[in-house]
Amino acid sequence: MRALNVFLALVVSLAMGLLVLELGLRLIPAFAPPATLNRFDPVTGWSKVPDKHVTRRVAGEKIHFDINENGLRDDPGVGPQKEPNTYRVLMLGDSFVLGYTVNRGDLFVDQLEGWWKSEDRRIDVVNTGTEGWSTDQEVAWFLAQGTGYAPDLVLLFPYENDVYWNGQGSYAGNAQPKPLFTADGQPEERKLSEPARKPWLSTTATARFLGVLGTTLRGWLHGPGPMNPEFGVLLAETPPAIQDALSRTEGSLVALENACRDAGARLVVVPIPSKNAIDSEEREFFAGWEHGLAGRVGPEAWSPDRPVNLFLEMAREHGIETLDPRAYLIEANKKEKLYFPEDVEWHLNAAGNRAFASWLHDELDRRELFPPEHRARAQGAIPELAHQRPGGVPKWLYVFAGLWAVLGTAYCATYPKEPRLKSVLSVGGMLAAVFTVMIGGGALVRLIPHTWAPWIVGAFVVGVLGFVIFKLGRRLGTILELLGSFTKRGHWYLMPLVVVLLTIGSLLVVAASSPLIAPFIYTLF
Repeated sequence: MRALNVFLALVVSLAMGLLVLELGLRLIPAFAPPATLNRFDPVTGWSKVPDKHVTRRVAGEKIHFDINENGLRDDPGVGPQKEPNTYRVLMLGDSFVLGYTVNRGDLFVDQLEGWWKSEDRRIDVVNTGTEGWSTDQEVAWFLAQGTGYAPDLVLLFPYENDVYWNGQGSYAGNAQPKPLFTADGQPEERKLSEPARKPWLSTTATARFLGVLGTTLRGWLHGPGPMNPEFGVLLAETPPAIQDALSRTEGSLVALENACRDAGARLVVVPIPSKNAIDSEEREFFAGWEHGLAGRVGPEAWSPDRPVNLFLEMAREHGIETLDPRAYLIEANKKEKLYFPEDVEWHLNAAGNRAFASWLHDELDRRELFPPEHRARAQGAIPELAHQRPGGVPKWLYVFAGLWAVLGTAYCATYPKEPRLKSVLSVGGMLAAVFTVMIGGGALVRLIPHTWAPWIVGAFVVGVLGFVIFKLGRRLGTILELLGSFTKRGHWYLMPLVVVLLTIGSLLVVAASSPLIAPFIYTLF
């Protein structure tokens, strides 16, 4: 029986260590399990969950996703029902249209709708953008639901990685099924079955950390792995898999054109160029980047313009109208960067969305795509609130003031003989140091290249804990002796309490003996 209790004590200690590791890794956005917007969909493979509300941190910014009752990142009530005498624009696309990296006020879809409303136009916009969708999924959604929205104008925004995935029956090797189209525009007859749930261990932050660590070590030991197959569409010599995917992509466009014609809607294809087609510096970086081409092909063997050119050629061949934003975005990018850095994100940033909205607004008017009764009747612009950041007093200042008042009062009550002013200022100083670590540290992390940030933060935390162990000195032996005693006695049921108390006590002892390290320790709490 004693052996069993000793074994249980060791198991509980190990479990607590793993729990602490898991909780710590979840504080690092790169390792925290991502909040998902989607669910299985028998038509498209996956779609957004109606009435879902999720907040993500993307490129250091908090992005809020509020999905309405119809599964759209749009205003409540926006759905198939259409107001009389309204010109409806339906936007089909992936994460660029969804606005994966920006809040709605900074998304070109919502900026356009606000601009048109300010011009006294009766135009409403429906945003169907869904994370991870390729062209065939967007078309499958339109065939199943889109015609019920009675659109007048359908804008399709394909991206370069659509081509590869238009040739795949499942996404990213995770058995997430998706539809396919044949080259002649017919949906391939195949039943989409809901994939099995992933084992819960594979969804933990620890598993993600070990996966990233393994990939990094393999890169250091063996160099870059095989080229991402999505990049095959960039190559001048088309790989066989991409050739088949191009045929299916063309079939998707044909199917969408036929459906729009039957619904009485006008279809326009607007390919979104990658940052490599817009920014020469990013192009050079991508050519040598380990997650890009990594020098596998020469500059003459690939072109970042090829995906856009292919979409334009396929659409025009079938009489589908097209718009090409590249010339405008190249000029706009010379004034300010329109995309996130390659090692952070590949999507448009807030400035890029604004530039894209400005170009699309003017180009649609120049092409006279709106009927006379729905053209501008007043001077308008993108709503100013769309791209302004919240002002006023920061929320953290209220938290700081509240903590200072409570802790300052408690300190004065505990140590009544000390000068009150000194006590209050001492508490305020320590709080200021803690807040500086939290806020300033977060700002510094956002300046670190995205791929290195988790490792630098992790190394810093390990360094602080190493300093704690050094400062404990001989006390560490006493702590280990106490833990060993409880383990040998088989008091496994007390191990969680003992570990927590010893951890907190050790950190407080170090904080009290080292004013320089104290703010970092208090920040850990």
